[in-house]
Amino acid sequence: MKKILNPTLILLGIMFSVSMYSQKRTEDFSISFPDKKLDKSYYKAIKLIDARIDSTSLGIVQKGAFNTKARVVPTTNLNDQFQNLLNNINGENTDDGTIVMYLKQLYFAEITGAFSEHGYCYFQAYLFAKNEDGTYSYLDKIDSVIDHSSMDVTKATMKKGSEMVSDFISRNVSKKAIQTDRYTFNDLKNFDEIEKQKLSLYNSPELKEGIYPDYNSFKNLQPSEKTISSAKFYGKTNKIIKLYETIEGKEKEIKKNDVFAIVYNGSPYIYLPVENALVKAEKRDGDFYFTGKIKSTAKTGDVVLASAFFGIIGGLLASQSTSVPFEQKLDYINGGFIPIKEVK
Repeated sequence: MKKILNPTLILLGIMFSVSMYSQKRTEDFSISFPDKKLDKSYYKAIKLIDARIDSTSLGIVQKGAFNTKARVVPTTNLNDQFQNLLNNINGENTDDGTIVMYLKQLYFAEITGAFSEHGYCYFQAYLFAKNEDGTYSYLDKIDSVIDHSSMDVTKATMKKGSEMVSDFISRNVSKKAIQTDRYTFNDLKNFDEIEKQKLSLYNSPELKEGIYPDYNSFKNLQPSEKTISSAKFYGKTNKIIKLYETIEGKEKEIKKNDVFAIVYNGSPYIYLPVENALVKAEKRDGDFYFTGKIKSTAKTGDVVLASAFFGIIGGLLASQSTSVPFEQKLDYINGGFIPIKEVK
């Protein structure tokens, strides 16, 4: 498993609508149960808030000798599966508590190479515990991706994904929440908005001019010491292809691949490695949106941020070798690029 710690984005796949795939081509997903019960659990019930952009499936995998694409659609809904897991792992020493999972991502995808297949599972969620006064407090968060490679990855990847979900729940029901913050259930249903307001990028009326080498600096609005003296745009577009700084009276080009984002003349621009350019972002409905190409092929090890190809409405991967423009938005948690829709 690769934990998402330092986002460096190379997008992995063209996204297609699930409508392109036959509704009959489906693959079940069920969470496996650990063999051992917990010595102590504080929670008997679990509730699910499904905040995924696409909640119609858990992604797309490939089945059979011809790699026929199949939507991952669980026969038993996720809320019931989480509860069944909790019922199974709880032992005799279990309190009557309740936890809530705020699920942002749980998707599978596969890429076929010349001699092997890569399977991915991306899991992003928050857990909260219910307090005696009816409020809820933060328990834990996960933001992780599994990258599994073999000749036939579907079963192995789904097994590893199941274990990742099971482990996350199991290790948290044996601890109590630190009740520093208290939320209502309605707060939890809008938890993304609450979290974004903690970040300078999302709650500041004006953005600081400058260069941001990574997402951490960008979300905290802490630019580097470099100052942009000028920028070269691609024609009349909102796409910057060159940046310059002034050193000892002379302009020198700034390497764009050392940049995550910039704020120039009051506007944010996000660096897209696929285009080797900075594209203008617009804040809309509390998120930062931008349009840029998504790379459809991937080399081994390119998956650092799975939200690069998970999360699109209605789809995941295909095998084409071209790049297409997509409207995307910034993932406030890790700086990932979440595709929203193809731009025709």
